[in-house]
Amino acid sequence: MNQKKIYPSYFILLPLVLYVVFFMIPSFMGLALSTTDWNAVNDQIHFVGLQHFIDIFTNKRYLLVIVNTLIFAIATTIFKNVIGLGMALALNKEFKTRNLLRTIFFFPVMLSPLIIGLVFKSIYNPDYGVVNEFLRAIGLGGLANDWLGNINTALVAVIIVEIWRLVGQNMVIYIAGLQAISEDYLEAADIDGASSWQKLRYVILPQLLPSITINLVLNLIAGLKVFDLVFVLTNGGPARKTEVLNTVIYKEYSSGRYGFSTAMGLVMFIFTCIVAFGVLRAMAKEED
Repeated sequence: MNQKKIYPSYFILLPLVLYVVFFMIPSFMGLALSTTDWNAVNDQIHFVGLQHFIDIFTNKRYLLVIVNTLIFAIATTIFKNVIGLGMALALNKEFKTRNLLRTIFFFPVMLSPLIIGLVFKSIYNPDYGVVNEFLRAIGLGGLANDWLGNINTALVAVIIVEIWRLVGQNMVIYIAGLQAISEDYLEAADIDGASSWQKLRYVILPQLLPSITINLVLNLIAGLKVFDLVFVLTNGGPARKTEVLNTVIYKEYSSGRYGFSTAMGLVMFIFTCIVAFGVLRAMAKEED
């Protein structure tokens, strides 16, 4: 009996040690350093308290960065889920090319965001890009634009790329959820004379709550943590209209402002935790 009680502890000991060493200790060190003026210029480190956080939430530049990040995260999450669910519903039906189409739509998920960014930077090119060439070919040359260089379209252009990149992941998760729904529920709805919309609203969506929760959390976290795609496509420009938290953290750290960049990283971590906890809490109430 004693061996049975002790034996499972060996399985949790190593992960616990790794978690403490590689997450808890760096987190507390980061929390401490975020309250200092640690930088590449001065040899001495001074305590500045919450000054970095005050600067972040009072400086218009950093407030714009936070707004951009939230817009990016919310917009990509909504469209990836809506489009992904639509694709899942369509590709959950029986037809010959179903598996081929699933593979094609999922393929971008496996590509590096850096490669995708370079490809779409060429596609959006104002001189020879596919988008503008297509518009000119169909007689809409007046709509041709510098999509990544225009302050009114840059963020939207980046959001579209992110949706294209990860919508397949949402599709696969929703397909898994759809296939887990018992046919008995759908047959009962058919017997009751439910329309397609009624089946979706009252049968399918409630059964998909676990899949919806997973997609919402993953997409919101990915949106808040976005870096490489923005870095390659716009590097935060034009006029900081696509600047997000991670690009600012990278630039501040590269400029030697280690304490401030650590504070920005902590802000992003707190946002991520709040969003993830909020979504999980809301979905738990819906399931109850």
